Amino acid sequence: MAQGTNKMISDFTGKPATQSYASEIEAFTTGLGPVDVERKAQVSFRVKRKFLWLWAYEQTVDGTLYLNVTLDRRVEEPDVHNITQISTNRWNHHVEVKSQSIATSDWLQALIREGYEFASR
Repeated sequence: MAQGTNKMISDFTGKPATQSYASEIEAFTTGLGPVDVERKAQVSFRVKRKFLWLWAYEQTVDGTLYLNVTLDRRVEEPDVHNITQISTNRWNHHVEVKSQSIATSDWLQALIREGYEFASR
């Protein structure tokens, strides 16, 4: 890693806790049905459109995974860090995963499932 950079990354091998959270979320997401997974600066998931992105930053401490789930409505959830309307009927729900209990939580799985269903339409 170059000194002074803090790029988004999708390879979490140097961050074992972050990798564990990402693996749990990926296993759940791919278990929902057919989904394409792409690994670039972020790990993205798509059916007919992209609906889920996972990433960390080069300088982020191990144990922090960021994700966005895109839905066709705003979902108020206390653990959603930020919600941004990106276009008509499109909201990004930003979550910071900092524990295994968040990575495997019912509320996060429900959010991802709704994103998968939205992306499948």
